[in-house]
Amino acid sequence: MTDTSHKNGGAGAGAESAKIDAAKIRQIAHLSRIGISDADAEKYAGQMGAILDYMKILEEVNTDGVEMTTQVTGLQSVTRPDAVIVDTVPAELLAVSALPKIGGQIAVKAVIKED
Repeated sequence: MTDTSHKNGGAGAGAESAKIDAAKIRQIAHLSRIGISDADAEKYAGQMGAILDYMKILEEVNTDGVEMTTQVTGLQSVTRPDAVIVDTVPAELLAVSALPKIGGQIAVKAVIKED
């Protein structure tokens, strides 16, 4: 059996110190600067208790000899390296499709009209 005393703040797998009540939820909400109603604190305490109970079940699973998994896709790098892409379209061809110029500046339609 593997020692799990480092989990749950030093408590063993079956310790009652992992119980979360509404007062503890309100304290956590206060420290997090989150407003919470008494009804929500009760609801979240029940949900947190269910989560901690499930974690106790998971702690009992024998994982000896099982390699740690950090990801399951096998991908090493999902981003492409930065690369300079040289323009393949000549500037003259782009100039044909550009807006007309007046005095070296691009001419656009007036958006704001003065009265």
